[in-house]
Amino acid sequence: MVPSHRRSAYTLLEVVLVAAILVIVAAMAVPSLDGMYGYYKLNAAVDSVQAAWALGRAHAIEEGVPYRFSVVPGQGNFRLAPDTGDYWSGSTPPVADPDNPPAVVEDALAQGVTFAMGGNGQAAEASPNDQTSLPVGQVDAGSWSTVAVFLPDGTASNDVEILFQVKGAMPTRMFLRALTGIVTVKTDGQP
Repeated sequence: MVPSHRRSAYTLLEVVLVAAILVIVAAMAVPSLDGMYGYYKLNAAVDSVQAAWALGRAHAIEEGVPYRFSVVPGQGNFRLAPDTGDYWSGSTPPVADPDNPPAVVEDALAQGVTFAMGGNGQAAEASPNDQTSLPVGQVDAGSWSTVAVFLPDGTASNDVEILFQVKGAMPTRMFLRALTGIVTVKTDGQP
């Protein structure tokens, strides 16, 4: 009798067992990944507003013109532009120096991220599927609400506190000190 050589392979039972283990591990990992995703969206929103504030302060100092930072209440849209009527009336303003145009930033927070002014915490937490921003560039000129004005001497018109919220992450507060222009960020629940 000739010995038959068996080809080594996985049995159906082994394949099903490994697939079941992978499904269980994935089911345990998904909630943790959702929490991380919210954390990254929240940090991206804080970073974008902080960058806009730094840009506004720098341009106000360099150009000797006040810069206004405004938001659309109840939405995630924000805008930074010189604090003159030409830039806030909805029409395209003339550029005096084409080689050195003023900074105009119009953007929106990441989807699902909301913010409340004054740190009152009254903003409703949005789900990741909610549309919390209007399309960028399509905001009515009368919808903007001024949060801060950066002055040419490096200060701001007032102290500002913004509360950022997103589902799956701890709320984060961002503070702007008017006299110094210093921005600090603190996550709720941290000392």
